[in-house]
Amino acid sequence: MKRHYEEDDLFNAEAYRVEGWKGIAWRVLGWATEPDEDTEWTGIEQRTGQLVARMVGDDRDFLFEPDEVEAIREDEFCHECGQIGCKADGRER
Repeated sequence: MKRHYEEDDLFNAEAYRVEGWKGIAWRVLGWATEPDEDTEWTGIEQRTGQLVARMVGDDRDFLFEPDEVEAIREDEFCHECGQIGCKADGRER
């Protein structure tokens, strides 16, 4: 299911590692949002406090707590498969 989210410049790293998902790089899309009782007429959704993230190379949305994500360097993961430590994308490291 595609989640609604609000982007935030706070999450500007190329990718992140997520607690409990060893070896996988993630992209943080932003703060998860949900409609409230006023959304129908305001169009504004409220933040839930969780982050919406996708595995690099995937299109499914997952929710995480902010303290579960940690920024990683651009050269720590494969930009093709999203595996941390993989070097199959041909980038210079």
